[in-house]
Amino acid sequence: MLLKTKGIVIKQIKYSDSGVIVKIYTEELGVLSFFVRGLRSRKPARPTAGPRNKAAMFQPLTMLELVISYSENKSLHSINEVSVWYSYQSITENMIKRTLLFFINEVLYKCLKEETENKELFDWIHKALVWLDLADKDFVNFHLVFMMHFSMFLGFYPKKKPSENHTVFDLQEGRFCNNLPVHPYYVTGETARLLSKIQETKFEDSDKLNINNKNRKIILETLITYYSIHMPAIGEFKSLDVLSVVLS
Repeated sequence: MLLKTKGIVIKQIKYSDSGVIVKIYTEELGVLSFFVRGLRSRKPARPTAGPRNKAAMFQPLTMLELVISYSENKSLHSINEVSVWYSYQSITENMIKRTLLFFINEVLYKCLKEETENKELFDWIHKALVWLDLADKDFVNFHLVFMMHFSMFLGFYPKKKPSENHTVFDLQEGRFCNNLPVHPYYVTGETARLLSKIQETKFEDSDKLNINNKNRKIILETLITYYSIHMPAIGEFKSLDVLSVVLS
């Protein structure tokens, strides 16, 4: 059947000499895989309006308007029409933003697996990416706020009692508390305090976090460990080293 939907490109995988498989997180059906012919062709692009000569549209985290041919019985679908839904204004020209986008793309690729519709999550990701694109300053903590709040949609958002100054974050139980657990998966002190503060922070208020480079790296490593505990198949993050260098 033909279906019109918005989508966010997650991954592009070489399939043949001229074709690729593109994984797209769609608003209507979750993560779907599409075969797009001709993106890797060395021949000059023809002046036609199909996906054939629109390789730039299928770069990671590009936001698209799509008309797709979808079948429940198939693992690969096709794109009938495609156009850009939102054009980034500053990300392509800003090294820090590009690096943050690269890391967020890896987070989404590792975590968005199911073919299930979740319009609330789709809208949240869209708004987060637009915020990063339009932010003038104070966006170096974007990835920390993103990972913290993304965990809510993944089912392991940290729990805590309100109006308490928690001194411990139990990564295994996913909760802030004031007692040391019997297992080794926890952080204390400044790291726990900053994580608690990040949980209470919106993207537009991330400039108030006041995190130095050393603590930012520790917080990120803690969040990755937290994700790994609750999603054991997540593996290593290839973009982590580049992100650490750019933000140092």
